[in-house]
Amino acid sequence: MAPSIMNAAISAPSVTNLEIPAHVRENFEKAEARLRKAYGESPSVHDLMRLWLACASSWDVVREFEEGVLEIKGSTLRRTDEGDYDEQALNL
Repeated sequence: MAPSIMNAAISAPSVTNLEIPAHVRENFEKAEARLRKAYGESPSVHDLMRLWLACASSWDVVREFEEGVLEIKGSTLRRTDEGDYDEQALNL
């Protein structure tokens, strides 16, 4: 992994007093393992969570709220577990 990416994640301001449920933390643990397997290193789970929060767009937050809380299913563009978009959804 490029040193600048590792340094950016580590030097970001710390998030404190945020309770993360175990089932949510598991997603970041999986991401850390995948990054480590692919690149030989990875930011920590904590740093990946901070990076995710820093990079989320307002659209991402709204979509997660609509789908998770309001149960509104609007987007057909879903990512697979590998992080790729479903090719069938991209064929217009």
